[in-house]
Amino acid sequence: MLDTLIAKMGAIFFIILVFIAGALALLMMSKWFMVHNEAQFIARSMGKYGGYTTEADRNLKEFAREINADKSNFDAQVSACSPVSWGTVVTSEIRYTYRFAVGEYIPGFDVPLTGRGRSVSTYLDGAYNVSYTSPSY
Repeated sequence: MLDTLIAKMGAIFFIILVFIAGALALLMMSKWFMVHNEAQFIARSMGKYGGYTTEADRNLKEFAREINADKSNFDAQVSACSPVSWGTVVTSEIRYTYRFAVGEYIPGFDVPLTGRGRSVSTYLDGAYNVSYTSPSY
């Protein structure tokens, strides 16, 4: 009788543990999709305007604020800070360190998430009136 009670409690504990780990993995995957989507958005913007614009920088800062990132766990790199000619490949890369943990009591670990975007520049001189910058986050 006691052994069945212990076995049931152990099974319930195991199911709860698997459920929590699955929920954390799902959250991590959704963060990775968000990071990858933002990197592709920036690359597409760089392809349209020929380089990294202040509008893209504003969007990147807003994205970092939405995922609660700070300078210690978020980094962005782009291949073209100034206008590049038509047909040049432009890339962007965002690195975000996701903390895989449950609260403060169970020790967690960091998972580096990297999103990469790639596009081809369709910029023509004089087509747009935009200002260029480098990632300031």
